[in-house]
Amino acid sequence: MERGDLIAGRYRLEAEIGTGGTGGGWRATEQGSNVTVELRRAHLPQAASAERDRARERLHAEAGLASLLDHPNIAAVHGLVEHDGEPWLVTRYVAAPNLTELTAGPLPPHRAAGIGAQAAGALAFAHSPALRIVHRAVAPRTILVGGGDRVTLTGFGSGERAPADLQAYAAPEVANGLEPGPQADVFSLGAALYEAVEGRPPWGDGDPDQVRTAAKRGIVEPPRRAGALGPVLARMLESRPRERPTAAEAAQLLAEVARTSPADARGGGAGGRRWLWVAVAAVVVVVAAGLVVWPRLGPATVGASGPPPTLGDPATAEPCALLNPEPLERFGKTILETDGGGFERCDVYLESGPDRAVARLQLAPASEVPPEGVPEERDGLVIVRGAPVNGQCVRTLRLSDGNDVRITGQLLVGAAPDPCAVADVATDTALAVLVRGPVPRRSAPFDARSLAVVDACALLDPAAVAKVPGLETVSPDPGFAGWDCDWENVATGASIVIDYDRDEGLSPDAGNRMELAGRDAATRPDEDRAGCDVTILHRPYTEPGGKPRVELLLVKVDHPAPIPDPCAQAVAVAEVAVNRLPAAP
Repeated sequence: MERGDLIAGRYRLEAEIGTGGTGGGWRATEQGSNVTVELRRAHLPQAASAERDRARERLHAEAGLASLLDHPNIAAVHGLVEHDGEPWLVTRYVAAPNLTELTAGPLPPHRAAGIGAQAAGALAFAHSPALRIVHRAVAPRTILVGGGDRVTLTGFGSGERAPADLQAYAAPEVANGLEPGPQADVFSLGAALYEAVEGRPPWGDGDPDQVRTAAKRGIVEPPRRAGALGPVLARMLESRPRERPTAAEAAQLLAEVARTSPADARGGGAGGRRWLWVAVAAVVVVVAAGLVVWPRLGPATVGASGPPPTLGDPATAEPCALLNPEPLERFGKTILETDGGGFERCDVYLESGPDRAVARLQLAPASEVPPEGVPEERDGLVIVRGAPVNGQCVRTLRLSDGNDVRITGQLLVGAAPDPCAVADVATDTALAVLVRGPVPRRSAPFDARSLAVVDACALLDPAAVAKVPGLETVSPDPGFAGWDCDWENVATGASIVIDYDRDEGLSPDAGNRMELAGRDAATRPDEDRAGCDVTILHRPYTEPGGKPRVELLLVKVDHPAPIPDPCAQAVAVAEVAVNRLPAAP
């Protein structure tokens, strides 16, 4: 784009500017009215047309919502226009420097507080239940400061999702992959004010990977130059969203700091006091109207009194300590299953007449891709509630040490109970334990002969892995507590997966029975003959309830294309693994 270009047949580009959004914007003049506006191209993802269409629809919806923001400290959003197949956001033009450009050095704390109070007041208005609009990209460059320190917050309606260049101001929950909510805006504003007084953002301003890592950890170095502003920043920069003030509360806290200083310390004199008063008055009016209370989702929460919830040592964490059968009795008879499936799992089966369901809890490392669903914050934990799919509902509790607790409600037989209701009750029982501290430990160590004490990745050496073409140079990828491992060539699709399971024995659907290295086993080729599953009975044992069980070693080998006898190679790989197991009892 160049100066003089006409956008959407309506806006003439005049000069490039750099505030708000994620790239350079333009000052433009609307033809006919001669009104000066800001134009900013909203970049669509480089993806399939269907995904681009969904992104375009989302942009139009968000711009439409943002156009409802009529507030003295918000740059009005006029709408979205299309030009050459690309959407452009049209907003009121504000001729003012942003927070970064305001001075050559750090701001006096009380002046920063006055600026922050106005920005927080704008956020409080946007967050009100009548609007429920989240900014998503609050940063120094979206905070414009005009004469008398009058603040204008820009960037609403841009449709941005955690812009890469704003990672230094991202809330920890956003850095860990969750959708930003109102409290993430409060954190980002606190981060912008932190930089204004300290001279650097809370996550640093160096290598992007280091910034992202710091943001995910969520530990902020206490400010040293903030003076009376320090305690307010500390609250706004809490790693737990629920511990942060709302935007309305932050506006009042910041205004109180600003009011305690001489006018010259704020750099704005009477003008600065006037705009601060306007911002605080606006918040008071909105509060009086009941518009700034962001409702917390879910039932009443349990008061958190312990350290942040963590998993601790995965191998000794007890999943059944988080799943209490008693609250689930409202759905029918409950049967606690402590030894079904993997060692990281606990089940409660539900029976009511002909209906059968299960509440299943699993411990797992947090995935790089956030779980699908709606995130919320309760008692310092982020909970992602998935939509019901094929008779099951999933709830994911994200712990502070990079692990997840995944809870599933699933129908097995019949039409009742509601799987989402089951998942929600089980989630509440887990939450009641987690708010008191780390996941409880197992009451006794695993048997020395158990697969639970065997590192799955150690069962195959490079020579064994190389038996599968395409895996000659692939490294192992260990799973939770070392209880599973995979070797995969993503380019070709070749892979080996080792996993552990517990069951009542070798099931009929395990495949063709055989003996492998002196142990009962079964093989089952894939229908397309590109892979094979090998199931090996490791050891029988008796679970705490007296029920006989067996531990199973599962070996899955996949090839890029069908081969004549896929199970022959899978058995060869599985035999190497079996020979490295503890002696069978």
